[in-house]
Amino acid sequence: MDMEAGFLIGFREALEAALIIGVLVSLLYRTDREFMAKWVWGGVLLALVASVLTWQAFEVVVGEFSKMNEELFEGVLYLIAAVLITTVILHVIGHATREVLENKAEKAIETREAFGIGLLAFVSVWREGVETVIFIGAGTESGDAITGLFIGIVLAVIIGYALFASTKNLDIRFMFNLSTSLLIGFAAYLVMKSIHEFGEIGFMGIPESFPLQVIGASAYLVVAHFVSEKYGVSLIGSVIGTFKGIGDLLGSPKKNDT
Repeated sequence: MDMEAGFLIGFREALEAALIIGVLVSLLYRTDREFMAKWVWGGVLLALVASVLTWQAFEVVVGEFSKMNEELFEGVLYLIAAVLITTVILHVIGHATREVLENKAEKAIETREAFGIGLLAFVSVWREGVETVIFIGAGTESGDAITGLFIGIVLAVIIGYALFASTKNLDIRFMFNLSTSLLIGFAAYLVMKSIHEFGEIGFMGIPESFPLQVIGASAYLVVAHFVSEKYGVSLIGSVIGTFKGIGDLLGSPKKNDT
């Protein structure tokens, strides 16, 4: 895992957390309940501490299990990370509009009030932290991935702040489509890495073959597509939406000039 992969993971996970927290805080201020914002930030702080503790615990567990058979352990970890990324993607595609996020936050505010808001903030941020720990732990061998991770987190926080602090309506759907498209490619890469690790030790008779890795990654993409269709979402639609959003961004200056 290199700096780019670490950046992608940090950006994607922190972006969702930042959007949820941004929705909660902005909704509190718009409904004259800003006094409850301290519960949100308290939940965020506790979640960050819990994420660090989770990271430390994960390092201990990984260290013990990886001593048994490093290649087998890393291969399994790659597959787990790929599956988790896929489930995250399916969740994101179905909840990638500002209206959905705001409705979820409003319901939480009405039903749980102050403590519930803090709990929602804690769970939302900690969940992203746990997913980040698992993703970044899948094959990290240098500090490059960690550096990329923190850069991605900082950028995501800035974007989340800009989204709710500025008067401009940033397209949340486009940002999710873009990160989803990149992540689905990264998940396919993890599948290739998993097959490579299995091939090194001949696990279940799997040979060390690059064409086999490509076939495995392609099979994953096909399966992920059909699974997403079953849940009423479309990975292909997300990729198309990414290119359409990029086209709109590139074309907008020209429209202003005419």
